[in-house]
Amino acid sequence: MRGACRITVIPNNPTPKKKSPAEIAAAFAEAFRDARHHPFIMTGSTHGGAALLVHGFPGTPAEMRPLAHILNREGWTTQGILLPGFGTDIESLPRRKVIDWLRAVDMALIELQRERRPVLLIGNSMGGALSIQIAAARKPDGLLLINPFWQLNNILWKTLPVLKFALPQFKPFRLMKLDFNDPETLKGIAGFIPGADLRDPEVQSAIRNFAIPTGMLDQLRLAGVGAGNAAPHVTTPTLVIQGANDPLVTPVITRQLVAKIAGAGYQEIPGDHNLLDPALPTWRKVEALALDFAWKIRTGAYMP
Repeated sequence: MRGACRITVIPNNPTPKKKSPAEIAAAFAEAFRDARHHPFIMTGSTHGGAALLVHGFPGTPAEMRPLAHILNREGWTTQGILLPGFGTDIESLPRRKVIDWLRAVDMALIELQRERRPVLLIGNSMGGALSIQIAAARKPDGLLLINPFWQLNNILWKTLPVLKFALPQFKPFRLMKLDFNDPETLKGIAGFIPGADLRDPEVQSAIRNFAIPTGMLDQLRLAGVGAGNAAPHVTTPTLVIQGANDPLVTPVITRQLVAKIAGAGYQEIPGDHNLLDPALPTWRKVEALALDFAWKIRTGAYMP
């Protein structure tokens, strides 16, 4: 027909291309590019003391920043390290071993001890397990542990050495019904990955499909075993802050760990596994305990 033309209709919502595992991992790593997840050093101003802060699993230095800020305000130089295989390096997590994490903490502590005195070592959750082992060998001036992981009271935990061969990997976020339209869900994930654009479908897909090798959980188990074995050899002044309602690292388990560390102080406060969020009511208590412990270490006034 004269004057006729072909009209092509483009669908408004084309079917998205399925992403490869590598693309999913890259998108997940992208969520950690916010500066809050990066390693940091905050230089102190009034004395020579320093604190090394070690995050948990699967965290980043972001979780340690509130504690670093309050110590820095009191003149401490504070350093937060990023453990190998976490944050923007999360694509390498399946290849990481507990020795990689221990080496990172050890090297950072040695460097601080060369330049500063006194030196505090502070570990949260799995970071606590690593810190106990390093403290037993390197003798920092003070050891502060928050909800320190060393074992879980779960039958599956004890079967990990065998389970890792039967079930090579699992997707932890697939076990949850994640509703990205639910404000509470968004708030919870934002606490885990601050700065991530949780409205981005690619980020949502990356979170849902993020897979952890079961063997990696066995490395986490080994970190806890190492902490339990090293605890009796810790001679550093130690304070443990424990959430009374922590369902993961329970007070009962933590009290068993504290009993292994001679002279360790123990403070059980309201709260769960996340005690380092300034938005939580319990933060003021954590802040007061941490600052009091740090002051006593710096002045030599600490008494277990």
